[in-house]
Amino acid sequence: MNYKKISWQDFEKDSLKLSQKIKERKISLSKIVAISRGGLVIARILSDLLTLPVSNIVISSYKDMRQLKEPQIIEVSPSSFINENLLIVDEVSDSGKTFKRALSYFKNLPVAAIYTASPYIKPKTAFVPDFYIKTIDAWIIFPYDIKETYQAFLKKFSSAKKAVNKMSRLGFKNWELQNILK
Repeated sequence: MNYKKISWQDFEKDSLKLSQKIKERKISLSKIVAISRGGLVIARILSDLLTLPVSNIVISSYKDMRQLKEPQIIEVSPSSFINENLLIVDEVSDSGKTFKRALSYFKNLPVAAIYTASPYIKPKTAFVPDFYIKTIDAWIIFPYDIKETYQAFLKKFSSAKKAVNKMSRLGFKNWELQNILK
């Protein structure tokens, strides 16, 4: 499996580009819905840049870097979505199943309009969001996934030393790795 580590700086740049793409379309939006957990950070950034409130839906799609057969809705924000123009966001459209699951839920509610956004998509995704920035053909490691990545690599490589070496080769700095090893 190939891996691509995204830095905070690159994530910020891509988030800014994503917000610009959305603004250029001049669509009316009333609320961002983050697909949690992955979409929480990008939702918060877009909330700031687009001046919109955030709600969330919790959908489980992966465990230990392995995709579950079907994404499961775990929780939905108690927010009202009646007549809202929603922007559903996630950090990546990998297989597309998570976005599709979220859309199937919201299409059964009396919302006015639904748009989707993600800074990244995979080449073989079955769902391309309305707004995205880059196509990446690798497992994306986000800057907020340090410990989760370490734990997945620990299981995969059966050795702390091998897990740390792999993370170092991917661009993790010593100060990042020291924090998770404590």
